Amino acid sequence: MAPLTVLTLLVSLAAARGAPSAEEQRLFAEGMAAWNAGDARAAERAWTKGYGVGHDPAFLVRVGEAEERAGAPAEAAETYRRYLREAPDASDRADVEQRLARLAPPPASAAPAPAPTASSGEAPHEFGAATEPSAAATRAVVGDAEPPPRSAGDGGSGWNRLNVTAMSAAAASVLLLGTAAFFGAEAASKEGDVNRLQSFRDQTTGAPVPYSTVARQYDSALADGRRDAHDARLALLGAAGAAAVSIVFFVLDARGPHDGAVAFSPTPSGGAVTAAWRF
Repeated sequence: MAPLTVLTLLVSLAAARGAPSAEEQRLFAEGMAAWNAGDARAAERAWTKGYGVGHDPAFLVRVGEAEERAGAPAEAAETYRRYLREAPDASDRADVEQRLARLAPPPASAAPAPAPTASSGEAPHEFGAATEPSAAATRAVVGDAEPPPRSAGDGGSGWNRLNVTAMSAAAASVLLLGTAAFFGAEAASKEGDVNRLQSFRDQTTGAPVPYSTVARQYDSALADGRRDAHDARLALLGAAGAAAVSIVFFVLDARGPHDGAVAFSPTPSGGAVTAAWRF
């Protein structure tokens, strides 16, 4: 700690009750070292011992600050009350009363506005100067600002319009891929028939036959093969489009929570299960 800061704090002690003893100065400096090191409980113990030496109320404010940082708002409030009883004419009384109102607000409809938080590395306040509560103390008083995670029993099924759409598109893509494979196999089969008929051989026996006897079969196999190949290409394009839709909606769903949800529940008669979309 800077020598000038220590000197200023010791002067504030002296102004409140005369010159502090050597033991009080040592315990005060020990508490400040623990405070700056981030050990609020060690600072509290040192300053409590310092108060016990000469019962100087100035130590009580430091003890309350340490208890706040340690996440013990009830202890800090009691320490601040004790300080106000022992030093009713203290120059920082308004600031301590404001802290006390924040830590232990009265049962009224309008609560006082919370004071801004201070970083955990700052030193305790000088007498008469406004001191901001530490982040740990603020969390201990007002609670965590983040909402609790939504449990499975909150009424949502875990499904929403985004992931349901993504799953539906993925299923459609798989179905269309199967359809494309089927028509592709049919087209390949018809191509084999056309190749055999081009050699003027009977499809059953393989024996050579005149072209006039297979011309109708050749034309039919050629037309069917072209149609099957066309249908296979359409199904493949549809599968690619459905896969793209599925990927887009999966990405949108993964980006964060959404209000819209899908709830599955039985009908009043206990029969079929219905799906309800909630927006």
